[in-house]
Amino acid sequence: RGASFVWLIPILALLIALGVAWKSYDDLGPLIEVEFENGAGITKRETELRYRDIPVGVVEDVRFSSDLTSVVAKIRLDKDVAPFVDQDAQFWIVQAELSARGVTGLDTVLSGVYIEGTWDNEIGKAAERFQSLNEAPIYQHGEEGLKISMRSTRGGSLTDHSPITFRGIEVGRVGKARISEQGNYATAEAIIYHPHSRLVSSTTRFWDTSGFTF
Repeated sequence: RGASFVWLIPILALLIALGVAWKSYDDLGPLIEVEFENGAGITKRETELRYRDIPVGVVEDVRFSSDLTSVVAKIRLDKDVAPFVDQDAQFWIVQAELSARGVTGLDTVLSGVYIEGTWDNEIGKAAERFQSLNEAPIYQHGEEGLKISMRSTRGGSLTDHSPITFRGIEVGRVGKARISEQGNYATAEAIIYHPHSRLVSSTTRFWDTSGFTF
């Protein structure tokens, strides 16, 4: 009976604070772990996870694996995106790089490196730990095109990460080139973008050319 109405103010403030705290907790997405070969500029609470150039998560912590052979990044996913990041998701680090296609990842010079992810638009089997790729995959979810495998001829060569052009127009790209087990030719996965893929037939021929013109 002797209680003052003044006590209602801190009680109300406490209830509001508890409500805000619960709302923040409820909005948090799950944590996933991605294992990388090295840190490559990953910074906790700064490095973003992006999907199609849109931030969908942030690195909360970076640590070594138990045997010190790799780096493990703990990434907090956005709640709306998290269900789609299933066991088939792929991750890699984006940084400035010079290749046959030109300079890529130039925006990371100012903003720092970021982690790129790719997955489809269907909810699959959930996963909490992933092994990263050393480079961007040649085939990405949602990218339409014809997937082909190329091999060099005797005395020929393959330039990895190079564009595939037709009459001066880029119609595809080559992935990472590798030496065959026999060591007598090179192989590479490639993709021809849709709708140019309809041009490819059994009579199609490919060759390696210089990037210089005069």
